[in-house]
Amino acid sequence: MLRGDPTFNRLAPAEQQRVMQQLHQVNQMPEEQRQRRLARAEMIEHLSPQERMQINLSNRSWASLPPERQALMKNAFRDLRAVPLAQRQTVLNSARYQGVFSPEERGILSDFLRVEPYEPAR
Repeated sequence: MLRGDPTFNRLAPAEQQRVMQQLHQVNQMPEEQRQRRLARAEMIEHLSPQERMQINLSNRSWASLPPERQALMKNAFRDLRAVPLAQRQTVLNSARYQGVFSPEERGILSDFLRVEPYEPAR
């Protein structure tokens, strides 16, 4: 299917391989996880180039954090994605989160949450 797509065929071979690997990974995911990944990709697609760049910068900033901070942020992210979209920023800026996370860390979480579909708590 992709091999017949002119846009795909214009990619460098290494990039084609990367795309194929990503598709394979997505296809191997459980249905719920796959749907969330696709919804996130759809949200990112609708961002401006500047907003996408900010998400990429936040990804790099997160990757440079110590593992214990990453784990703490991952837990907060999991909790915050269960908060309705309109309330996420308010909760993230609450005293609870200000006491635990630096402004930079809250900025990273905020960027990630902008493209994270709402997932009600179970």
